Amino acid sequence: MKKYIAALLTALLLLCTALSAGAVGPALTTTEAYCIMDADTGLVLAQQNMNEELHPASITKVMTLGLACQKAQGNWDGVKLTVSHEDVYSLAGTDSSHIALREGEEVPLQDALYGTMIASANDGANLLAEYFGGGTIEGGVAAMNAQVAALGLEHTHFANPHGISGDDHYTSCYDMAQILRWALTQPGFETIFTRLEMYTMAPTNVQPVTRYFSQQDKMRLSYSRYYIPAIRGSKIGYTNIARYSYVCLAEQNGVRLICVTMQSEMKTDKYNDVRTLLDYAFARYTGYTDLPSQGLTGEVEVVGGGGTLGKVTVTDPGVRLLLADGVTAGDVSVSLELPERYVLGTSPEVYAVYTVNGGDKQESTSVRVPAVLTGLDALLEANAGRELDTASDLKPARTAGMLIAISLACTAAAAGATLCVMRVMRVMRLRKTKKQKPLKH
Repeated sequence: MKKYIAALLTALLLLCTALSAGAVGPALTTTEAYCIMDADTGLVLAQQNMNEELHPASITKVMTLGLACQKAQGNWDGVKLTVSHEDVYSLAGTDSSHIALREGEEVPLQDALYGTMIASANDGANLLAEYFGGGTIEGGVAAMNAQVAALGLEHTHFANPHGISGDDHYTSCYDMAQILRWALTQPGFETIFTRLEMYTMAPTNVQPVTRYFSQQDKMRLSYSRYYIPAIRGSKIGYTNIARYSYVCLAEQNGVRLICVTMQSEMKTDKYNDVRTLLDYAFARYTGYTDLPSQGLTGEVEVVGGGGTLGKVTVTDPGVRLLLADGVTAGDVSVSLELPERYVLGTSPEVYAVYTVNGGDKQESTSVRVPAVLTGLDALLEANAGRELDTASDLKPARTAGMLIAISLACTAAAAGATLCVMRVMRVMRLRKTKKQKPLKH
């Protein structure tokens, strides 16, 4: 019996040690999950439950705004959107935050963007979803989920463009941080996201009053006791199911961070926990470390014209990483992530994977960056005189294309089936949550 108890205690000790080994960042008790990420590379610096699927509330609008900016490409002048019946009346009974849009109202795109961002307008989010979704809110939501897939995110599914809580509407702190990283690359998004001044919306063809949108995040207001100077831009969210969610871009001494928190119980919990996280990160991550190429090489077969053209060389490019004080270049290892073949006309999915072994100083995790591909021009030049003289020469190419298409279709079907199973399981879990009338801010 004594041997059994001793063995049990030893096992428990090892388990506790294993669980605590990766706990590098602050342990929050009033906020369920968080993720602190380097805004430049996407390297995770600290996290707690960062992959847990939670209701996002209005931080959903980061994706909505990002897609609207992607479509506009910075060309806002003269673009007007017409408010549909669904934009307004689909929100009936939800106590949504809104900017009093009316059916038939012609709204400048810029007004819709700032109203959705600063006033967190759900009617504005609907209007933008129609803008980039082919004229329907449903099309906009489909575009949002398509972008989720393009980013390779595994813990996000959107059911609406504004964030009202629902069983099939969820994301994670990690996914939301990556969504913000992507959105910041879209023309005009950072300007909208970081605006602090009041925005004025002039009267329209339907609405005779002038509307004013003011910053709602107290952590960005210099007269507030919660003010954090490092925060450059942010989006707040709340429903009484999701509780308080938050995503921000913060910068101090040249270090740019993305911080996401989800399911903070009280508003003050959100304020205090975000301050704790940013103070922690900026104290430990004070500068970037340049890691030169390690000369790691590999080869990838190039396919085109129905046959193999030859091979190209792939090399790690070097990287600039945000490392915690006490973590050095020697604590970073690199490997190559290569496809079996590179098909001409597609994006070469060749990456260098840099893994930080941070010990007790930094989250031990990896980041992927595009690798350097050399020899392709020479290969194409060597095959420049190659021609397909007969129909039989074309047949292998067509057959290869058909096989690729069939393979992609099967992969998509399998992925879809897996996703359906995951969603069913998630819905069953979320329905255990006590249903409350969602208040949206």
